[in-house]
Amino acid sequence: MSTSFTARAQQNSSITGSSIFIDRGINSPQEGNETYNGRNNPSPDFDGEYLGSFNVSDFNTTLLLNGGTLSTTQAGPDDIRSGILFYEVTDENGDPTNGPQIIRLGAPTNTTGDKTFLADMANENLLAGNGSGGLLPPGEYSIAVSFRANGFNTTTKKTFSKLDPEGGGSYQASFTVIGIRPTEPPTSTTWTGGEDDNWFDARNWTNGVPNPGKDATIPDFGSGSTVQYPNIYSNAVKPASTRETVIQNSDGTTSVVVTPVPGYDNSSSGPAQTRNFTMLGSSPTQRSISSLVVGRLEVFGDFNNQQDSFKQSANTTIAFTGANQTISGSVSGLVNVEIDGSGIKSLTTNFTVKAGGTLRFIKGILETNIASINTSFVQLAPSTNVNNTGIPAGRIEGESETSFLRGYVKISEVARVGQPEPFGNIGLTLTFIGNAPGVVTVLRNTATNYASVNNGANSRPTIRRIFDVLPGNAQSETGGLNATMQFRYLDNELTNLIPGNQTLDENKLALFVSTSNGDMFGQLGRDALNKSANILTKTNVTTFGIFSLSELTAPLPVTLTAFNAKRMGNNAEITWETVAELNSRGYEVQVSNDGRNYRTLASVASANPNSNQLQRYSYTDTEAGKSGVRYYRLRQIDLDGTDHYFAPKAVTFDGGAALSKAEVRAFPNPFGQVLTLTANTSAAGPAQLTVTDMTGRVVGQHTLQLDAGVNDLSLPNAGSLKSGIYLVRLLMPSGEAKVLRVSKQ
Repeated sequence: MSTSFTARAQQNSSITGSSIFIDRGINSPQEGNETYNGRNNPSPDFDGEYLGSFNVSDFNTTLLLNGGTLSTTQAGPDDIRSGILFYEVTDENGDPTNGPQIIRLGAPTNTTGDKTFLADMANENLLAGNGSGGLLPPGEYSIAVSFRANGFNTTTKKTFSKLDPEGGGSYQASFTVIGIRPTEPPTSTTWTGGEDDNWFDARNWTNGVPNPGKDATIPDFGSGSTVQYPNIYSNAVKPASTRETVIQNSDGTTSVVVTPVPGYDNSSSGPAQTRNFTMLGSSPTQRSISSLVVGRLEVFGDFNNQQDSFKQSANTTIAFTGANQTISGSVSGLVNVEIDGSGIKSLTTNFTVKAGGTLRFIKGILETNIASINTSFVQLAPSTNVNNTGIPAGRIEGESETSFLRGYVKISEVARVGQPEPFGNIGLTLTFIGNAPGVVTVLRNTATNYASVNNGANSRPTIRRIFDVLPGNAQSETGGLNATMQFRYLDNELTNLIPGNQTLDENKLALFVSTSNGDMFGQLGRDALNKSANILTKTNVTTFGIFSLSELTAPLPVTLTAFNAKRMGNNAEITWETVAELNSRGYEVQVSNDGRNYRTLASVASANPNSNQLQRYSYTDTEAGKSGVRYYRLRQIDLDGTDHYFAPKAVTFDGGAALSKAEVRAFPNPFGQVLTLTANTSAAGPAQLTVTDMTGRVVGQHTLQLDAGVNDLSLPNAGSLKSGIYLVRLLMPSGEAKVLRVSKQ
C-alpha cells in the first residue's frame, strides 16, 4: 500500500513549465533579460532559436545566460526542494567548449503545492571559452539547456528527480562569434562583470584587478543590461542579501520569487587603486556605472567621468594621488575628495562637494579652467537637514601655500544674523548685524587678478583672490545690510600679478569693493590685519558686490564703486555709484572728442554731502550731432573746492548710420589701455566675450549683459594684455557671433 501510494504521488508531481533568461547585451532589441520558454510558458521558444552574431573585438559585447525559471507541482508526500539548470556550449563539430555547467535556481516561492524556482542574474558569459577568461574563437556555436527538479518523498524517505525535457535531451539554440578580442597591454584592464560586482575579484576583469600602474576601463553594457557594474567595498565585507522578482506563471498568474545574493569578504583588500580610470558612455542614459560604497579609491592618473556615472556613498573618500592629472567632475556630487601626490590636477568639468563632504588639500593644486567658467568650477553644496539632523555645507580644508584650489568655487548658504558664516571655509567669513541677508551666494576666483582698482587715486592691481558676494535679501540694494568681513588670503596671491608680474605690499593691504563687475573699485579700508594668519578684517560693510584686496591709499572723500557710459540710440547715458561720501558738493560730467581736452556738460549735486549708503547717479547726454568717439569723465568736487577726476569712458557714435544686424566694431585699433566695442544685437540678454591670442590660447572670457540695439562695451583688463594680435569673439544673445582681429600696442 505504501509503495503504491508513493508511486501515485510522484506521478502527480511534475514540472509544469520552464523558461530561460538570455541577455544579449548591446545585440539585444530589448533591455536586459529576454525570456524564452522551455515548456508551456507564454514566451518565445528557445529550442531552435538563433541568438545572433556577436563581435567579441568590442569589449562591450556580451551574451549572458542569466538562468531561468522552473515551475513545479507536487502531490501527497512529495516535497520538491530544488531546481537546477544544466547547460553546455558546443562548437560546430559538437565538441564542448568548457564542459557541462550548472546554475542553481534558488529557493522556491512557497513550501507546499506549486513551487517556482528562479535565477535571473547568473551572469554566465556564453562567449567565454575556458576557465582562464579567454573568449571563443570565431565560428558557429550551440547552447543546450535542460532542467532537473529534485524532490524527497517524506513517506519512503527517498529522493526523486523530474527532468525537462521529459525523458532527457535538451532545448538547443545557436549563435555566431565573429572578431577577435584584442590583447590588452599589462598596463590596462577592462571590466567584464563575469563573476559578480566585486572590484577586487580578478575574474571580473580582462587583465586582473587595477593598480597604480594599470588603467581601469568600465564599458557601457547598454541600458537595462544585467551585467553587474563594479562596486567598491574596500577593507570591508559585503553582506549577503536577497532579491525579490515577480514572474508570470503559465496560467497567467504572477509569483514573487526571493533569490539569495551572495556577499564577499574584502576585509583585507586595502584601498581600491587604479591609474587612469575611464567610465565609458555617450549620454546620461547610455553610460557605465561605478560605485564607491565603502572605503577608499585612489586614482593615480586621469579620471574620466564625463557622463557623471561615478557614484560615491557617504563616509567614503576618492583621492587623486598622482602627479599631473586630468579630472572630469561630478554634477550629482562627490563626498570626500583628497588632492594629494604632486603637480596640477586640471578640472575639465565642474563637480559638487555634497553637504557633509570635504575637499581636502594635502599635496598638489586643483585647477579649474578659467576659459570655461560656466562648466569648470567647484560647487559646495549648502547645509541641509535630514531626519532632524543638521548636515553642514560642503567645505574646503587644508589649503596652503603649496596645495590649494586655483580657479572658481561657488557656494550659496543661508547667513543668520549674529552668527559667523564661513561659506564652506573658502576664505570669507561674514557676520551680519541688524537685517538678515537670506541666502547669500559667494563666488571665489583665485585664477587671476584685476589689473587695476581704477578708482582715481590708486591704479594698483588687486590680489589673486576675488569674492563676488550676492545677498538674496533686496535690502542690500538700499544699504540695509551690515556685516563684519574677514578676508583670508595666501601669500602667493600677492605676487606675479598682472600686468607685469607685480607684487603688493602686505603691510598696505586694504579691502576694496566694486558694484560695476570689477570695472572700478572703491576703497573700504581695514580695521585689522593679522599677517601671521593672513586675515584682513573690516567692520560696517554695507554694500555688497565684488571684493578684493589692494594697497591702501589716502582715502578720497568719495568712495566711487562704478562709473559707466553707454550709448542709448543717439544719446549717451552716464551712470555712477558711491558707497560713501564725505563733505562732497557734487559732480561734473565732462566730455572730450580727443581724450585730452574736456568741457563740462552738466553739474549734479551730491544726494547727501555725508553718506555711508549706496547712492546712484545718472545723466543723459542729449547733444545733437554726436559722431565718432566721445570720452566721458567725472569730476568730483568737495565742499572746500578740492576736486578729483575719475577715468574716462569711451562711447562710439556713427553720425546716425545704424549698425547692421550683429555687427561689432572696435575702437581704437590698435589699442592701448582701453578697447571699446560697439555691438548691435537684435535681442537683449547675456553675451559671451572671448579673447584668444594667435596661438589659439584663451586669454580672457567674460559674460556681458547687452540691451537690444546698439551697445558700447569696454574690453575688461585690456590694458593688461601683452602687445600683439588678438581675436575678439562676441556671441550675441540671439546666437549670432562676430569675430574681430585687434592689435595691442
